[in-house]
Amino acid sequence: MRFKPWPRHAFTDTARKRAALRRRQRLEREALPLFAEQIAEEQPTEDQVMKERAEQWEAQEVRDRGGRAKKWREARRLIDALPDDERRAVRRAWDCAPYPADPSYLLSVLHSYSLGRIDLKRPPFPLSRTNASGARIGNLFASSDLFVTILKARDIASDPDGHPLAERHAAYHHLQAAASKNKDRAEAMRDRVRASELFLRLGELEETHA
Repeated sequence: MRFKPWPRHAFTDTARKRAALRRRQRLEREALPLFAEQIAEEQPTEDQVMKERAEQWEAQEVRDRGGRAKKWREARRLIDALPDDERRAVRRAWDCAPYPADPSYLLSVLHSYSLGRIDLKRPPFPLSRTNASGARIGNLFASSDLFVTILKARDIASDPDGHPLAERHAAYHHLQAAASKNKDRAEAMRDRVRASELFLRLGELEETHA
């Protein structure tokens, strides 16, 4: 299942940050010139401020990572609670979703599915794998050079195991293309369903040969 690691960024103490701090403290003193000396005495040193910022940054990183991990666990619990067929379909759809592989997006997909806003047989995005950033990647579902007629593609979709892998691959792409061009919405929708079901079978084969 797609997963995007949380990047680690250490706090950086830079000359620009220190210059900005000095400018801010100067403006604080200039705002009340009669109390400038008292204000200066109460202002922390640059080293103190940078040390506090580094500590706050690290603490925030821990909170953010903990919150993200909690969301991943919540999403996995929701998926694991689904029946086998639905669980497999949800995971497959997530592997093709054009969204970053972050738990907030996954929870959004699961929420939409629970409300009936997403039909797993007709997801609102192409059925081809995406990377952790949501960009399409080359794989078994890359465009096929093998040509089959639309009638042949429908026959293959009805009995995928009775045809060679190359033909199943070509049928998937032909059904997708036909659905996008067909002005008959009912038939176009049926072709999308055929392509989706064929996609799930191709996905099983992709995992088998991975």
